[in-house]
Amino acid sequence: MGIPLVTHELTRDDLGAALSALELPFSPSLMDRSLWCLYATVSRMAQKSGARVLLLGQLADELFGGYAKYVEAFELQGREAAESMMSTDAREYASRGRVRDVAACGAIVEPRFPFEAKEIGEFASSIPLTFKIRDGERKAVLRRAAITLGVPERVATAPKKAAQYSSGVQKLVVRSGF
Repeated sequence: MGIPLVTHELTRDDLGAALSALELPFSPSLMDRSLWCLYATVSRMAQKSGARVLLLGQLADELFGGYAKYVEAFELQGREAAESMMSTDAREYASRGRVRDVAACGAIVEPRFPFEAKEIGEFASSIPLTFKIRDGERKAVLRRAAITLGVPERVATAPKKAAQYSSGVQKLVVRSGF
């Protein structure tokens, strides 16, 4: 894609620095602590490279059928059950996930959430669930759009895995004892 890939191996010191700044208006779960570490570290890396803004893809899963639980609900309980679950998850994101993500990044860079745009929400709610979940493929419409825009198919169709798992940060948080 012509974009440089920057990698960073998280250390115990990274985790300690990130978690020492963790301040939330609720008791953070393991997932909250893990994502906090990930987003704070990525924000610091972005800032060091000169970035002032970080785009985050939150709500893409809730709006476009990205979680396996939506496929399961669709297959076992039908369209209305899956759509209801997605709608509930999207509404609940604001009270916990967004609070966590803004707090983790906000002191370092300005986080922006393109999928929060009213127009994106309206578009997502206007398209049929079968465009979002097609033959068990999650976020199908976003994957097709990515390919159309030039993202290599192997990247656009790669299996989705939550950031705290694919990065390994959750295992590190558990092992670190923080």
